[in-house]
Amino acid sequence: MKRLVKVWFLLAKNAAQEQLVSSIAGIIFIVGKVLRFSFLVIFLFSVLSQSETLAGYSREQVILFFLVFNIVDVVTQFLFRGAYHFRPLITSGDYDMVLLKPLPSFFRPIFGYTDFLDLITLIPLWFFFIWYVFAHQLFASFGHLVLSLLLLLNSFILGFSFHLIVCGVGIMTTEVDHLLWIYRDVTSMARFPTDIYREVVKWLLTFTIPVVILFTVPTKMLMGLLSWPWVALSFVISGLFLWGSLKFWRYALTHYSSASS
Repeated sequence: MKRLVKVWFLLAKNAAQEQLVSSIAGIIFIVGKVLRFSFLVIFLFSVLSQSETLAGYSREQVILFFLVFNIVDVVTQFLFRGAYHFRPLITSGDYDMVLLKPLPSFFRPIFGYTDFLDLITLIPLWFFFIWYVFAHQLFASFGHLVLSLLLLLNSFILGFSFHLIVCGVGIMTTEVDHLLWIYRDVTSMARFPTDIYREVVKWLLTFTIPVVILFTVPTKMLMGLLSWPWVALSFVISGLFLWGSLKFWRYALTHYSSASS
């Protein structure tokens, strides 16, 4: 693990140097992220200004759902951005050289690129989240706070599983980008509490692409609104997706055609 962390830092350093070649481009990118987040906040307050509640949740609770969604979304992008750069490795044949290195075969596809500009936006987001939770007393107890953090970790594991599945599909079809954008579009449905959707939609968002497990479950646990069966189900679903993604990845590697073939 120590060696993998060292390799990750080296790859992240190279990615940061690449991003900082043009400081103006980096500044524009950060401004774009801030504006995007600001417009979403304006939209959120515009919706809530017409009503004090949404699906039975207060305005402060709905904003908490929104903050947790953004934290999970930004962290997964920060950690697993390599999946967005995986396709060129396949089409160019450079992945042959990656497989020769003494690293897990999925390390470069998932962790091979780190966007430090995401980290710049993530740090203030975390501080604002912590302040907001304590300022509005949105956690039921210290135990619920700890369990919520564990469920957030569970969400990151689930996010890793999704990106690994996408990379596996990329090996077999050389198509990655469209699947990632489908994933992003589906997960964006959890900006608001998923209780606003019909039962069929909530079932699909729980057991197909478990958006509910990714975003809604940690938030509900923090507020003390989650039953223990849901906690157990969340860890079980995440474990099954992790196991299934690793199995699928190994299967996809057997169908990899190297540049020499």
